[in-house]
Amino acid sequence: MEEEERYKGIWRAAAYVEQHLQEELRLEELAKLAGYSPFHFHRLFYACTGETLSHYIRERRLAYAARRLRDSEQSGTGIGFDIGYGSHESFIRSFMKRFGEPPQSLRRRVCTMREPVLINRETIHVAGVLCTTDTTKDRNIAQAWKSLSRIWASIPGKVDERVCFGLEIYNPLTSGDREREFDYLAGTEVADPLQTMPGDAVVYTIPGGRYAVFTHVGSTELLGETFRYIYGEWLTASGETLRGMGDRGYDYEYYDARCQEGRADSELDIYVPLRPIVPPSSE
Repeated sequence: MEEEERYKGIWRAAAYVEQHLQEELRLEELAKLAGYSPFHFHRLFYACTGETLSHYIRERRLAYAARRLRDSEQSGTGIGFDIGYGSHESFIRSFMKRFGEPPQSLRRRVCTMREPVLINRETIHVAGVLCTTDTTKDRNIAQAWKSLSRIWASIPGKVDERVCFGLEIYNPLTSGDREREFDYLAGTEVADPLQTMPGDAVVYTIPGGRYAVFTHVGSTELLGETFRYIYGEWLTASGETLRGMGDRGYDYEYYDARCQEGRADSELDIYVPLRPIVPPSSE
């Protein structure tokens, strides 16, 4: 059986979890939905996601709580009760362990990013694992990173073992729309794009040129806020124009030692390509 077909039921169950985070979720019911026995389902779920079912559900519920805190006026206690916590204290402990700050601190934080700096960057080559995703399929991105970790040691000519890239390729050029499907490459920079890569790894060349570099602060669960600001507000107000990769739009995330998921001061950079500045005519 092909891996994609084998795991189809697992992803169906994961999608069900995402849509029912405020309800009781039972192993037996999810296994039935996926078409497996509870024992076989649990084993496949771990093989597919790298997490036990209970841990996966807890993480997704906490991610939902973080989004609710930023998108609504509901109290942190109310959100905690909604996702199954029996007390305010247990919710606070779990939230702080996951995000590195208490719920009200995250809510008070004005934004998830710093204003951009404009730089010129050289062309780079990134090798990694490609997937197709959107905001309803973030699990595909997580799986791409897990797949990258499995082949990491076999990727030849890595430029810096401490740095990773998340390349997002949109269609059409001016989109930057993470609500629709786009391609995502979890990868690392390599010196020679012509070397043979392991398994299904692919290499993309990211063009050099002008970039606006935004620093995202906090959990990657809130990356959507930063992207909405970049494409929904900043780009229009700045008067800048996007530059593409052929006929498609793109941007990329830059992960280095500053990125430590679970800390409130975790940082990563988002590079948005811009058209070159055309000097005024001397005529």
